[in-house]
Amino acid sequence: MTTKIVRTARGRGARVVAAGAALALGVALLAACAASPAPSASTSAPTHKTIRLGFSPLSLDVPALQDTANALTAAGKGAGIAVTVADPKFNPQTQITQVMQWIQLKQVDAIWIIPVAPPALVPVIAAAKQAHIPLLLDTAPQAVGLQGPAVGVSFAAADYTTFGADLGKLAAECISSRLGGDGKIIYEKDSTGQFGSPETDAALNKALASGSPKASIVSTISPVGQLPSQQQTASALQAEPSANTAVGTNDEAVLGALAAFQQAGKDPLKSCLVGGGGGAQSLAAIKAGTVYGGVVFDYKTDTQNNVKEIVKMVTDPTAVGASLLIPVIVHEPSKK
Repeated sequence: MTTKIVRTARGRGARVVAAGAALALGVALLAACAASPAPSASTSAPTHKTIRLGFSPLSLDVPALQDTANALTAAGKGAGIAVTVADPKFNPQTQITQVMQWIQLKQVDAIWIIPVAPPALVPVIAAAKQAHIPLLLDTAPQAVGLQGPAVGVSFAAADYTTFGADLGKLAAECISSRLGGDGKIIYEKDSTGQFGSPETDAALNKALASGSPKASIVSTISPVGQLPSQQQTASALQAEPSANTAVGTNDEAVLGALAAFQQAGKDPLKSCLVGGGGGAQSLAAIKAGTVYGGVVFDYKTDTQNNVKEIVKMVTDPTAVGASLLIPVIVHEPSKK
């Protein structure tokens, strides 16, 4: 998978397409699909004009996912697409309950899920197949007990190895340039499994060992949210006063770490805070140099790709789905 590079300071390099524009093509196709003659009864495709799409992300507390939900809903208006958004708030049972209700009450014609706990989706897949409701799952087939796409089930998997490697390379680069290679790292491990995984950890450690061999992880924490990140990073700094680096796998983690470093009297411009880049606040911090750089999954392009796939599945629910990859964006440090 090709990694997109975004050079924040000068605005050069690859740019992420705005969510509304990114969805325009998929929405137009969905609208055309909705207005086309109804397919034969054997396909069990919806025959009403409005296509009802259910979207269940990890949590709307994640800025990038809230932006995706907003863009998806806005783009669907006026195009014959009614988007219903659920908010599991990182609770796997809540997600399963909400999605199963959609299926059992036949409230949607297709469902896009960013799962909190992929293995828990096994009964959801069975129920959706029986109801002839296509699913688009942001996970790997193996995570839900399948070997690949199935009839009415498509996947958009994250490349955690690339994600971790890019994050580790940025951290090593910062440690070498700002700290002379002597990095004492607080690693903010993702406890939800969406932004991190064992593959992320392994790739991160490999990149650190290669790019900054004297650096070491002195503390590992698993915050969920910006305030918990600030609090846990502050505690880690008290336990390890020599810590001069924080590596997070999402915006909330790195922004919480930034606040904790500032609160502890550590100059972020002389420290290495790495991660995030999915929202305006973290991008502004990267531009200012208080966050060195970031790595994020490109949910906007992912949205565009997923909507196109949903078009195909709604058109023919009997077709075998596809395997997609979620792109990665690297936000390089500001060059002032």
